[in-house]
Amino acid sequence: MALYQTFHPIVFLFSLLWGIFIYIAYEVLRFIRVIARNNKTVVFVTDLLFMIFSAIVAFMFSLAYNFGQLRIYMIVGFFLSFIVLRLTLGRLSIVLFTKFYSIFCTFSRKIIKFFKKVLAKLLKFFTPLVYNLCKEKRVLFFINKGSKNDRRK
Repeated sequence: MALYQTFHPIVFLFSLLWGIFIYIAYEVLRFIRVIARNNKTVVFVTDLLFMIFSAIVAFMFSLAYNFGQLRIYMIVGFFLSFIVLRLTLGRLSIVLFTKFYSIFCTFSRKIIKFFKKVLAKLLKFFTPLVYNLCKEKRVLFFINKGSKNDRRK
C-alpha cells in the first residue's frame, strides 16, 4: 500500500504523542522502584513490564497509523519524546514522588498508630470479661460433675 508523502510527518507527530504515554508508564514503574528501594527482582520485573508495554504500544501504533509497517521515524519519535520528557520532567517527578511517598508513609503510620490504640483499649476492656466468662464456665463445669467425695456418699 502506497503512503502519501504528507502522511509521514503526521505519523511522526503522532509517535511523539504516543511517546508521552510510554513515558507516563515509565514514571509509574519508576515510582514502584522508589517504593521498593531498588530491589533487584522489582527492577527486573518493572523493566520487563516496561519493555513489553513499549513493544505492544509500538506494534499497535504501527497497525493503527502505518498499516502495520514499523518505520524508523516512528521509533525515533517515541524515543525523542521520551528523552525530552525524561530530561525535563523526570527530575521534577522523582522529587514529587519522594515527597508524596513520605507524606503517604507518615499518614499511614498515623492510621496504624490510631488502630493500635483502639485495639489496645478494646483488648483492655474485653480481657477481664473473657477471663471471667471462662472462669465461670470452669466453675460451672466442675460443679455439675460434682466431686469424688459426693459420688461415694
